[in-house]
Amino acid sequence: MKFNNILHITDDYLYLKAKKHKNIIKQKLALNTVYGGKIYNIKKFMKIFEKLLNENHLNNSLFGETIKIIVSSNYTPADITFLKNIMTCFNYRKIVIEKELNYYKLNDKNTYINIFDNYFNVTFLDEYKKINNIYMETKSFYNNEDILNYINYITKDKEVCLLGSGDLLKEVFANLENKFDKKTYIFSNHETLIIASAKAWI
Repeated sequence: MKFNNILHITDDYLYLKAKKHKNIIKQKLALNTVYGGKIYNIKKFMKIFEKLLNENHLNNSLFGETIKIIVSSNYTPADITFLKNIMTCFNYRKIVIEKELNYYKLNDKNTYINIFDNYFNVTFLDEYKKINNIYMETKSFYNNEDILNYINYITKDKEVCLLGSGDLLKEVFANLENKFDKKTYIFSNHETLIIASAKAWI
């Protein structure tokens, strides 16, 4: 199905790719609007998203537009239903929700880690070729050194592909390979890789 809009939700920003606009729209979120990739404050989220739509003259069709929403890989079916209920308030006639892991090129030898300052998702194929996703909040660790040790432990001998944004992402990239002799890569467009990869109206 073709979509007029693609939205990627993260803790710090909303990224929106719209058929009416050439470039990806980046909207800063107020603190604790989204936490752990999930909407934390409904009122704040709706106010910010409505502002984004109005400023960019989007979703003003009489019959409503279509939207694909890309969400954190730790979303449950209940989280998806909750998000859909919120987005129906904006008069979209079709809402489809996909997880970030759908955009990863996983194989036996790699692990994708989507890192933000509040949380990270580690996604990999297990020995049975099944996709595993592990969600961790950074406040669960004593310090960033413990985070590095955990990432090394969970990724075993796999090479690591990094994406996301924030200071923790930079620190992991700067230290993981040197500390553990583990091949570590970061995408040049690590912040917008997922939404840039998503096809809508093509």
